[in-house]
Amino acid sequence: MKTAVEYYNQEIKELFNMHQDGEISGKMFHMSRLVALTKAKEMEKEHIMNAVNFGDERGKITTYQTAEQYYKETFKSE
Repeated sequence: MKTAVEYYNQEIKELFNMHQDGEISGKMFHMSRLVALTKAKEMEKEHIMNAVNFGDERGKITTYQTAEQYYKETFKSE
């Protein structure tokens, strides 16, 4: 399984090469970069929530009712 950072790094490399080779425009590069960033953030959220659920199953976490609640309270700044 790739980490979110590994996924994002691979996507950026591929997009950069496509842009350098003239396969995509600068605008398309930036739009695709934002899509990749959004997906990487979703992947990171999922990894964090899976870790919380795993910890909860082992009796280590009891403060939060759900992994979603933990994520929102810990990582959301909005």
